[in-house]
Amino acid sequence: MRDLIDIWVGAQAWIFETFVGPVLFHFGQMAWYEPGYNAVEFVMLGVVQIAVIAIGMRFFERRWPLEKPGKDDGLIVVDQVYTALNKLGIVPLAIFVVTYPLVQEIELTVRAWGFAPPRLERVLPWLGDNALASFLLYFVLYDFAAYWLHRAQHAVPWWWALHSLHHSQRRMTVWTDDRNHVVDDLLITLALVLFSQLVGVQPGEYVVILMVGRLVESWSHANVDMGFGWLGNRLLVGPRFHRLHHALASPEERHIQDHNFAPVFPIWDILFGTAIYDERNRPTGVADPVVDADNGRGWIVQQVTVFWRFVRALMPRLRRATAL
Repeated sequence: MRDLIDIWVGAQAWIFETFVGPVLFHFGQMAWYEPGYNAVEFVMLGVVQIAVIAIGMRFFERRWPLEKPGKDDGLIVVDQVYTALNKLGIVPLAIFVVTYPLVQEIELTVRAWGFAPPRLERVLPWLGDNALASFLLYFVLYDFAAYWLHRAQHAVPWWWALHSLHHSQRRMTVWTDDRNHVVDDLLITLALVLFSQLVGVQPGEYVVILMVGRLVESWSHANVDMGFGWLGNRLLVGPRFHRLHHALASPEERHIQDHNFAPVFPIWDILFGTAIYDERNRPTGVADPVVDADNGRGWIVQQVTVFWRFVRALMPRLRRATAL
């Protein structure tokens, strides 16, 4: 294990010193030295995640597909583009550059007030002796926040205008999880980073939580009819549970997508009355033809189209605010 860690750290250092460091030095951006070094590890973790999805998860989709290959298979390509851009750090890097000054300013302001994030180990000292228990508790808190943010994406009209891009896919696969608008990603990232700082999650823990959580979410979008048994389905989100959240609404089930919000732990849906376990397989997508039109568009066109959908949803509220 120690040898693997040494190889990983050595590879990170070599990539940074060979490629990233010289670029930062050339452009006089050495203030980004530490974030740049951390970004290298983020990209390396992204490569690992893509390998797990492409080799491991795709095996199950190819072997036991729920929806057989058909005319809509071409719609999956754009989701693969989303996954590459996100997992390899291109979109997260852009979001980091935008949010980093704001997060730093918030941190400085909080410190000036004399507030220190309350690490759980201070409240529960025994956690300090159990790294796994500490990680799991922070993971549960992270997922709790993500559950409520996900509900907000559906409940707030202007946020749904962004999030609807994720739901518009008719051919859901392990690549679908990263299908999000960059503004949506920015809002979620900023909210989760601030929440993580508020409860005292350390940067290293946050990266691991994010990686594990995103892998579970990628699997939950898989084109397979699989679960974890009666108990397991209530402990961990799987493809069968999450597929219902992406179900195409019908006159009989107009609000079907307002269920099964949890990213990783179904307990939140169970506790707050949004869980449905009925074992039915439904087609996926969005009934709104304007949103459904996202299918067949490329990454750039989707981003531009959905941004203007977001602006139009926001305009009535901006007019009311201006009038006041």
